[in-house]
Amino acid sequence: MMEGPYAEQQGVHQQGGPPGLAWAPLNWTDAVPVDCDATVPTSPAFQVAVYLMYSSVFVVALVGNGLVMYCVVSSPRMRTSTNYWLLNLAVGDILMTLLCVPFSFVPTLLLQYWPFGVELCHLVSFCQTVSVLVSAYTLVAISVDRYLAIMWPLRPRLSGRLSQGAMLLVWVFAILTALPIPMVTRLTQPDSWHAHCGKWVCLEDWPSPLYRHYYTLALMSLQYFAPLAVLLYTYTRIAVVIWGKRTPGEAENLRDQRLAKAKRKEAERCPEEKKDDGRDELWWERGTQAGTRDR
Repeated sequence: MMEGPYAEQQGVHQQGGPPGLAWAPLNWTDAVPVDCDATVPTSPAFQVAVYLMYSSVFVVALVGNGLVMYCVVSSPRMRTSTNYWLLNLAVGDILMTLLCVPFSFVPTLLLQYWPFGVELCHLVSFCQTVSVLVSAYTLVAISVDRYLAIMWPLRPRLSGRLSQGAMLLVWVFAILTALPIPMVTRLTQPDSWHAHCGKWVCLEDWPSPLYRHYYTLALMSLQYFAPLAVLLYTYTRIAVVIWGKRTPGEAENLRDQRLAKAKRKEAERCPEEKKDDGRDELWWERGTQAGTRDR
């Protein structure tokens, strides 16, 4: 059993604290000085490059997706089935931009700890997963919509209400897929520096490594492999149909080209035929005049 101030401090850390926090045992002593303001040493050029990249991505994503949303919402002519899906994709991208860029940049590169509290730890992790899933599922829906339009162009397209219902299903399925994330996300102190300085890190703490493994496989399949398979199939079929078959307009153009070529060949033969006809007429006239004299 430990005695002294180290034992008292360790006991305080293991017994107290708000809910949703995972406590790590301390392995430091009072004789070792700890700098709580220490950061990962990086060069100024690297820091400037990282700041510029994150800032550029943040601004361009917000402005670009905001313009897409404004164009679709403000103009009645833009409210089509395909544009509704683009609007849904823009909403998912904006959500990803607002939650992924600042909440990944600040704790990971600037502070090396999570300063936003337990509630945002659960919320941000959950919303990040939902935004990625919504973007992936929306891309799948757009590819299927284009596939149907190319393969069966005479069939009626989805109406606005059906498109909105499909978007609602996309969001519901994405939320259900990401639902385990806030249940296992919590603040932890992974090492002695975080424990000594009272700093926390937002991480997933699964009850069993096997659960983490199965959920990671399921999430990877639903988020990456299944959408990738659908996109490859739909766009490959679209490319085969567009490049491998002649459209009605293209067939008419080829027919017109053949007719024009035949007319050119006929025009090239006409001068020779006219010369022969002229010679025959001349001989006929001379023969007629000779017969008249004999009479």
